[in-house]
Amino acid sequence: MNDLWKLIKRMGIQRKYIILLLLRSPFDALRTWMLAGLMKSVFLFPETEACVTDSLPEICVVYGLISTMLFVYNGVIWSMYAAFSARAEALLQEKILEKFLGLTLKQADSRFSGEWITKLNSDIQAAFTMMNGPLNIPHLAVSVINTMLSLLLMFRSSLLFLCVTWIFILAQLFFNYKIVLKPIPKLKEEAQNAMSENTSAIKPLITDADAILLYDAGGLMMKKCDESSRKLMRINMKIHVRNALSDAGMRLFGATGYLVILFIGYGFVCSGTMAFSDVVYCFQVRGSMIAGVSMFITCLNNIKANSVCVKRLNGGFL
Repeated sequence: MNDLWKLIKRMGIQRKYIILLLLRSPFDALRTWMLAGLMKSVFLFPETEACVTDSLPEICVVYGLISTMLFVYNGVIWSMYAAFSARAEALLQEKILEKFLGLTLKQADSRFSGEWITKLNSDIQAAFTMMNGPLNIPHLAVSVINTMLSLLLMFRSSLLFLCVTWIFILAQLFFNYKIVLKPIPKLKEEAQNAMSENTSAIKPLITDADAILLYDAGGLMMKKCDESSRKLMRINMKIHVRNALSDAGMRLFGATGYLVILFIGYGFVCSGTMAFSDVVYCFQVRGSMIAGVSMFITCLNNIKANSVCVKRLNGGFL
């Protein structure tokens, strides 16, 4: 995060970036509040003859208008953010290219050509993805606000359901970060280095093909390419396996927590201590809370992986 902030400050877009992040963030939280209130009102209507509103159609019309306003707002902000993202990516590429063209011949020759190609392509793309891409910094801010609002709504409805939900969330976080995803940043860095080696091994096959044929070194060069490609594949496979284990853990803990709350809610409804509409409301809020935490975990994973590339850019160019 510190490396990204340094990059954004050097680009001079930090104020506009923060404003757009804040404008994008409330949408999911407001949508959670709207859907939870709608579900509670709909399931409360058959339970009581006297409803807060006159009829069920009026409830649907009111929440339909709120939903329309939210989506119009979200569309406007997304359009502004898309234009900002396109300009930011062009600015980042321009600054990196200017810095690269300003290097002396000695500085350029001090590293393999594959490393420069990696920095000018995959590193820039990773930095832009971290700053503006899906499930990175923008969705991290959205998930934090949505989770906080869901927590508050659940606290007002049922403290017991809130405690049960967070027991499974904390177990899920511990499983993901302490067991599964801890080596991801190091593996990502190894993958970037392996990609640089692989690019350096492939490039002579194209640029120096005549010399390779003259000295009959094709077999040796192909063997080197094969070794670097296999090394890159093994590292990427380790990353994919750990991401798959993380996804399986999230689904396991989510389903288990859902079943526990379902049985507790069933007992409350049978004993008359809680209305069915309140249980549905808690389910809706819990789903939003789980989605927010899952999004938060995914965003952190992606940010950790992309931060390696941002660090390389700050250290190598800017």
